[in-house]
Amino acid sequence: MQALNKLLGAVLGILGAVLGAVLGIVAGLVWLIGIILSATVILAPVGIPVVRLGKSLMSTSRNLMHLS
Repeated sequence: MQALNKLLGAVLGILGAVLGAVLGIVAGLVWLIGIILSATVILAPVGIPVVRLGKSLMSTSRNLMHLS
């Protein structure tokens, strides 16, 4: 039973790291889109919340990968 728990913990750790990495890539793309939107004066009100969303997603991905 203990070996099964260790195996399950390892699988969940790897799965969390992979999901965190994918979410980190998505967060980077969202952040980049927000920066591009913020560069234009007309779309700045849209770009700033998108940058904040990217920052929040990056924080979540770091928590999934245990990189705090």
